[in-house]
Amino acid sequence: MDTSPDKKFNKGLGDQHEKMSRDEDFNISKKEEAEHGQESVCEDQEYARERIEEAREALRESDTREITIERDITGAQTKEERIKAYQHRYLPPYLRGPKGFIGRFITEKYANSVRFESCGIENIPAHGPFLVICNHFGGGEVEAIFKTFRDYNIHFDLAKNIWWNTSLILRWVFKKMQMIPIEESLANIPEERKEEGLLNQDKHGKKVFRKIIDREKQGKVPMNVNFFHQAVAVLSRGDALCMFPEGLWLNPGGIGALSHEPEVLKQGYRGIEVVIRQYKKLTGEDLPVLPLAFLADRQNNKRQLQIGKSIVLEKNKTDLNGTDWCMAHVAGMLPEEQRGYYTDLVRNIR
Repeated sequence: MDTSPDKKFNKGLGDQHEKMSRDEDFNISKKEEAEHGQESVCEDQEYARERIEEAREALRESDTREITIERDITGAQTKEERIKAYQHRYLPPYLRGPKGFIGRFITEKYANSVRFESCGIENIPAHGPFLVICNHFGGGEVEAIFKTFRDYNIHFDLAKNIWWNTSLILRWVFKKMQMIPIEESLANIPEERKEEGLLNQDKHGKKVFRKIIDREKQGKVPMNVNFFHQAVAVLSRGDALCMFPEGLWLNPGGIGALSHEPEVLKQGYRGIEVVIRQYKKLTGEDLPVLPLAFLADRQNNKRQLQIGKSIVLEKNKTDLNGTDWCMAHVAGMLPEEQRGYYTDLVRNIR
């Protein structure tokens, strides 16, 4: 089956993200977000109008505070003051400090649930900030990364509608683990694979996939403004962030080692470039990217996490976009039959 991505759609996604990276505030008003959020989840028009009016009123009441915070950022005299103001504005309460006892306990239990070998530990930077990227076939990569980076305050992107919004209890757990929700997209795969992926989901997953597919047929993609702001904010204080550019599983089958996801790389989303550029815009510094490759032998239950040497986007002198260049480094550590979209692109980094 043809597994090449919908290049035209993904290019549009990249163009939108690049435009966002040139505009620090992403040129999106909270008013528009509130209206879109209410209209997308409420089928009753009258009810939606009432909720939107309430949101508008709340926004009017918060105008003074928002203007004050904006002045704090733009009027900061030093880089340290600017970063502190940025963190104050964009970090929600659960991300404003290190993990607490409960969060560390949950993370430790989760991380120890999978056995694996590590290769390339010496390539891990002595301290943050840095961005971790990895293939996302399932089989224990999240657990392995949590365990490998246990001495760092590392955060993960997390599917907002598949996981974060599933239940209040799960959201409480994810907050304790300090994960950051990101709205999902399927823009990196062809239409027929989106529909196949929908059929492989459970009841909840089918609803989420249907909304994503219908939205993208209209040419719409999630902007994820809050995610990018929060990601840059935690990185700016020296934390680490892990992102899986391939996005959602198309054949999950279950959690962790129970996944049936094909072990072939899909083209990555362009979101990591937004994080990197926004981080540099805020701090004036390049953000190191640490490529990882997780290999799982599902027959013999053996797993290995390979850790590559850190790279910086500014050193990309190829014709590849930043995301493809970074993901090609991940592909280079995988067996050739698992490189998928990046099979021919690996030579660009050698």
